[in-house]
Amino acid sequence: MYKFLYFSLLTLSFAQVSDFAYTGAKVSAMAGAVVAEVGNDWSIFHNPAGLTEIDGSHFSAGGGKLYGYTWLPYYHLNGTISIPIFGKTGFSLQQLETKYDGTVLSTEQTMSIAQGFKLQHDKNSRLSIGYTANLIQWDMAKSAGISGDGTDGIELGSVNAITVDLGVLATLREKYRFGVFLKNINSGAMGKGMTRHLLPRRINTGITYIPLIGLSTSIVSEYLLGRDNLQIKSAIRYNLNSYLEIYIGAQSSPNRFGVGATFKFNKQSISYGLLTHHVLPMTHQLKIGISL
Repeated sequence: MYKFLYFSLLTLSFAQVSDFAYTGAKVSAMAGAVVAEVGNDWSIFHNPAGLTEIDGSHFSAGGGKLYGYTWLPYYHLNGTISIPIFGKTGFSLQQLETKYDGTVLSTEQTMSIAQGFKLQHDKNSRLSIGYTANLIQWDMAKSAGISGDGTDGIELGSVNAITVDLGVLATLREKYRFGVFLKNINSGAMGKGMTRHLLPRRINTGITYIPLIGLSTSIVSEYLLGRDNLQIKSAIRYNLNSYLEIYIGAQSSPNRFGVGATFKFNKQSISYGLLTHHVLPMTHQLKIGISL
């Protein structure tokens, strides 16, 4: 029973797909310093304004085991398409499970839809804005029960929440990029009354400088509202050639380091990202993508 409670507490402490700040192998490798980076399919999660920079349609699937634990499997499916009048549209499904001896302790799913719009675009500058609407469902499965392993526990039910994220992205002369991302601007919460729990809110602001074609350097500040915690993140992205792109990143409070790469061939790609943790084991993420 003690092991069951231990896994349950870890679920509450670490396993929140609704606030996982490193969705995607590339983002994980860059330690989350992507708010002003060139838009990609991960823009749905980290700055929806970047969706306006994606050419054509793109679909991807990825995931990993958070902190290397087999009982914390995490997956995500996402895609972007162009819809006349409505601009660039993205959608995604994320799922995180917590398991113990084959018993699912909890499942959190987040379904998202995002849109990006160009407000201004000329040869010297661009300005875009975007939003992401998220429907979050947390299924708490069963209680520990008399046996202590959940097999004879009672159903604890599920709770839902809706959150909205907002992003802004500006580019000057293809060298200087400025991004802002506001997470959960509507202060979405799980539960009601005495059990109401406000979901995490954060503000990301960042600058990306592109001194050479294929090379970018980024620095981002992330402030967790209500926690009085400021994180500084930085990263470098470099295109070695048309087939290989590499990343390295770091952050403070706590200190974490990331590294990874994307292998491109025709319209397909495979990305890998590694991110350390100051206490727990490393997190490995893998993503497969296709462009149409």
